[in-house]
Amino acid sequence: MKSIDRLYAEEIGALVISPDGRVDENLPSHPLILSGSFNPLHDGHRAMIEAASQVVDRPAFCEISIENVDKPVLPRPELDRRAAQITASGNSLIVTSAPRFTEKSSLVPGATFVIGFDTYIRLMDDRYYPDHVTEGVSAVENSLDLIHENGCRFVVAGRVDDHSQFRGLHDIEFEVPQRFRSMFTELSESEFRSDLSSTQIRNSLN
Repeated sequence: MKSIDRLYAEEIGALVISPDGRVDENLPSHPLILSGSFNPLHDGHRAMIEAASQVVDRPAFCEISIENVDKPVLPRPELDRRAAQITASGNSLIVTSAPRFTEKSSLVPGATFVIGFDTYIRLMDDRYYPDHVTEGVSAVENSLDLIHENGCRFVVAGRVDDHSQFRGLHDIEFEVPQRFRSMFTELSESEFRSDLSSTQIRNSLN
């Protein structure tokens, strides 16, 4: 059985596709990972990886999960299409069945995840962790504990809002508990700014 079939059959949790199309079930050690849907891959993604690579000197990968907390399982033909975009651009791709960073961190311990502002907001949303609720501790804190135990960190990129204002971590009302703050490194506006979004690009093509 091919590795991609094994992933969809839940026999493995992840695999790697190299730019030359080679598929490997051995995952990289301590990689830099940009997770996303990449529908489509665009210059903003490339710029984010490049900016994060200036901060974290590690091999960089894109990552797509076939599972999503808000959507159905990604169909195989759609995965093939998105994977082809990424490998054709010279980037390696990790494909997982991990919809949340708690699961991703368990599959690739020691990884540094590159995330955008909106993904950071979702990371801190209790609604995504109904299985992590315990008395006296928030679900988010439990999830961050697991990610921390797996030795993972985050590089967070800000974004431009609907009023063309750049928003970063200092614009967020909630505060990360002190013991987790070292897990997050922010890209400043001078280090990374992109006005592109996959949604805008898709809409422009319709």
